[in-house]
Amino acid sequence: MQSLWWQLFDILGTVAFALSGALVAVLRRMDIFGIFVLAAATAVGGGIVRDLILGRIPPAFFQNSMYFWLIIATMGVTIFFLRYMDTHRRHRLMHASINLYLFCDAIGLGSFTVTGTLLGCYMFPHYWVLCISLGLITAVGGGIIRDVLAGRIPATLIQDVYATASFIGAVVLYVLYIPLGQAADVASIICFAVTVGVRLLAIRYHWNLPRVKRRKRGQRF
Repeated sequence: MQSLWWQLFDILGTVAFALSGALVAVLRRMDIFGIFVLAAATAVGGGIVRDLILGRIPPAFFQNSMYFWLIIATMGVTIFFLRYMDTHRRHRLMHASINLYLFCDAIGLGSFTVTGTLLGCYMFPHYWVLCISLGLITAVGGGIIRDVLAGRIPATLIQDVYATASFIGAVVLYVLYIPLGQAADVASIICFAVTVGVRLLAIRYHWNLPRVKRRKRGQRF
């Protein structure tokens, strides 16, 4: 699939997720290779899983060197600013890095929800479960791999409305594009705005999905 909007969101998602992965690696005090691994895993991990499901062998990351250079460039800029920025500014940036990480993660989530769902709609438009699942996997797969490599439980499994935001966005895109027949660019922009908006609102207001609470001793229910 080579539409302009798909390519734009693919590049945006790759850069945003590469930056979020690099920031996690820096906070975990990894070396340069570790920073690259986390940046790459976050940026293209979900896309690789998506391509394997679709039988696209080898996955797009290994066919197009653009992804590699986007990751390298993003990693290089991140390291340069953190290494050569004066101490006062570096401390301020590191203090604010959690907000930068969350924002980049939200942008990547929205971008890859668009690309995964659009690809599914292009290849298998009548299989709505597959289309929505591809959007979800592309969006959250890299983040899950990043968190596992960083030695922590993936945030999407234990807290925050994260995967849910991607799911909502994927449903919106599919409904607008296939049943309602809206143009791909309109459906993509709305999906991106909905996904990022829901994610940022979840961060702002601490939205979480319900959890199963264990029964206390002595309680019947």
